[in-house]
Amino acid sequence: MYHDVFGLSYAILRYSNVYGERQGSHGEGGVVYIFSDAIAEGREITIFGDGDQSRDFIYVKDVVQANMAAMDETAPSGIYNISTNIETTVNALKEILFYFSQTAVPVSYAEARSGDIYRSALDNALAKQTLRWRPATKLLEGLQQTYFYFAGRKQT
Repeated sequence: MYHDVFGLSYAILRYSNVYGERQGSHGEGGVVYIFSDAIAEGREITIFGDGDQSRDFIYVKDVVQANMAAMDETAPSGIYNISTNIETTVNALKEILFYFSQTAVPVSYAEARSGDIYRSALDNALAKQTLRWRPATKLLEGLQQTYFYFAGRKQT
């Protein structure tokens, strides 16, 4: 309304699955924390569903850069998906974290949770074009930094 009446600019940012150091277990990106924490402690992890469900994981520092781009006074008003536009399965996430930890913990599979979507990826083309933003952190790099953060916390 304020945009229509007063010309106030706005930016609505819709994030995919944000992950990174210091995250907690809440929200869609929580699976990175849950798996990293369990692997660092040598605990079993549980995968709900068959593990082939996918998520679009985006590193928190890329989200910060998107926020900064959206706050630029020249940024046009709009709704922007902040994502990588790349699907990664939960099984692949598990394997990547096992690789970084140089270990594997027991894995159990449970019934899929009601309401969970099977595939998720957001198209970030508008944010790339209009905000001149793009995710800079590759999944392996971001997951490595995140896992080593949690593993280092367990050693202190």
